[in-house]
Amino acid sequence: MRKPGNVAERPAPSFLTQEQREALDAALSKKRAEQPAPAPTSASLAGEEAVGKPQLGKNPHSEGIKTKRELQHDHHLNRKGKGAGRTKKSGAGGKYTWGAQLLSDGEEVVDPNDPNYDSGDDSSRLVSFQEERTTQIAMFKKAVAMLLEEYYNSGDLNEAAVSLQELDHPEFGHYMVKRALATALDKHDREREMTSVLLSTLYNEVIAPDQVRKGFMAAIEAMDDLRLDVPDVVDQLALFICRAVVDDVLPPSFVGRIAGPPGSLAAELKHKCELHLGAKHSGERLQRCWGSGAGFKFDETKESIRSMLQEYASSGDKEEVRRLLGQLAVPFFHHEFVKQALLLGMDSASLEPFLALLGKLSETAEVSTSQMSKGFQRVADNLADTVLDTPGAKERFDEALRAARAGGWVDESFTGQPTTPSTPGTPGAELNGSAAGPFHPNVQAFKAAALDIVREYFDSGDVAEVARALTDLDEPGFHNIFVKHAVALAMDRKDREREMVSALLPQLVPAVVSDDQVALGFRRLLAGLDDLALDIPGAARLMELFLGRAIVDEVLPPRFLAEAVPHLEPDSLGLAVVQETGTMLSAKHAAERFDACWHGGVATIEALREQGDALIKEYLASGDLGETERCLRNLNVPHFHHDFVSRSLLTAIEDEAQSGKVLGLLKQLADSGEVNQTQMAKGFGRVEAWLEDVALDLPRGPELFRQFKQQAQEAGWLTA
Repeated sequence: MRKPGNVAERPAPSFLTQEQREALDAALSKKRAEQPAPAPTSASLAGEEAVGKPQLGKNPHSEGIKTKRELQHDHHLNRKGKGAGRTKKSGAGGKYTWGAQLLSDGEEVVDPNDPNYDSGDDSSRLVSFQEERTTQIAMFKKAVAMLLEEYYNSGDLNEAAVSLQELDHPEFGHYMVKRALATALDKHDREREMTSVLLSTLYNEVIAPDQVRKGFMAAIEAMDDLRLDVPDVVDQLALFICRAVVDDVLPPSFVGRIAGPPGSLAAELKHKCELHLGAKHSGERLQRCWGSGAGFKFDETKESIRSMLQEYASSGDKEEVRRLLGQLAVPFFHHEFVKQALLLGMDSASLEPFLALLGKLSETAEVSTSQMSKGFQRVADNLADTVLDTPGAKERFDEALRAARAGGWVDESFTGQPTTPSTPGTPGAELNGSAAGPFHPNVQAFKAAALDIVREYFDSGDVAEVARALTDLDEPGFHNIFVKHAVALAMDRKDREREMVSALLPQLVPAVVSDDQVALGFRRLLAGLDDLALDIPGAARLMELFLGRAIVDEVLPPRFLAEAVPHLEPDSLGLAVVQETGTMLSAKHAAERFDACWHGGVATIEALREQGDALIKEYLASGDLGETERCLRNLNVPHFHHDFVSRSLLTAIEDEAQSGKVLGLLKQLADSGEVNQTQMAKGFGRVEAWLEDVALDLPRGPELFRQFKQQAQEAGWLTA
């Protein structure tokens, strides 16, 4: 079996050679040339782009969009890694810049100690700074409003996070929080659920905890104005606050800080928050305070669509479907509705009712032509797989396509042909470039067996069992299906499973899975990445890491990147992933970075505990809170923070003289949000359960623990 290459033995700082990089660039250039350039807009012809909408951060996978690093390079910021190179608040340069000896127009800055110094100049500079700051805030608010509107339309959390981060104003994070709350209050439950999830996602990653709290407090202070547009603002804002507490975005003590005279809106808000959080099963109730995730979460949205179509199949009530589809409020996801309607129609006794429904929705423009075409295209791309379960699916799809063309439901350019170079699932078709051929009768059975093998591997971690199971299936021509499903399943799980799959592939290739089959599996993943991203929003970034790791581990040859390009569409997500992976592999220390891309996802519990003990010991020696917090964050195991808390408390009980220091560390971790309230409470709970055993060795242990717990609750960093 081929083993992963030893990082220390790789001499080259860049993993791709110059020839390999040039081959990839040539393939990408050729593919881009196949895509026609967009026609110039009237705004660009008139030179109006400079006064258009504020430039938001874009998805780094989008073609032609510069990353934040590239923008900094364009603006001639620091290029040697010696500091950020940004100007200081006073206008002077930071380290490694020219400073403020000259202004941009060449005007000298007078030293305050100079005899010719005029203090009147200070006021003018202050006014100038204030005006500039006011302009920045106005532009930030305008950009945030557009960011939120785009997020509500697309549901792309990653894009929203990148866009906000590239605005590069972390000190304005509270404006983002307040605007998100104010905007969601005046919308539907779907947008409110999306806002709660967005705040939870951005918390402590893009928006600092203190900025989040400041934003919520600003929304509370603006309730009088908000009530003019949203009469039930107190009820809605109370749910937002309580949901944030349950999501560990706000500490429970935040509710106690809401102050207002009796009878005021603030007092009413505080009372409602206390009622919500004090109710039985409040956590479960608040997790669904805005209803289900239908309309935002892909799996629940799909299930809602499936339910309404199944009900329609029984009742035939088009108006009810129109009402439910309108309430779902997902115009960007109507292609899924079209796809499911066609599949259900092809699998039922009659296709006619579903064609009548689609015709009605097209006639009323409730489903746009582009969404209708995309839905038909998704069915066409997977038609060969559908035929396995429904033998007459091809004839019924042709019937539906004729009706769509006759009724003008789809674009005139729509052909109904698969967009992929060859039919997925046909063994060898993508390697040979041949036309779609008949399916092997055992493909469907192999898919089911492959899924079972991968799931069992996630539970057992037994590589030898995976190899044996694949060998017993005796279908080497279908191993690309196993590779595809293993990676796709790991994408939708945690780093532990992703590391397991990345570590599994070198053990199987080429002893069990051939080089051609693993290449075919990854090529199919890239070709279907646009559909995969509908279910897994971060699929593109995850695919970059899987692909780069496979090349570093010699599962795939570096030339795979250039060879995969011709099989991908010019504007597809898969092509962007290939390009970005090539860039990452060309960087220094690429091999080391990809080897650690899943943050040691299979680290044992014993190893994590040893690292936690070492971290506590180092902190007690140095007293450096910031360094300890950074090291804990680098471990990247937030689900295991309760163990760090419990071991810290045991250390404080064993060494009473150091207890104040340890509690100070835990308070800092709780206040910064590095350890959330759930993990903190779980850590305290574990020690409390061990008190009888602790008392055998440390008689004062239970008494000290109760003191620590009371101090933490009184200070507000532990839930009472």
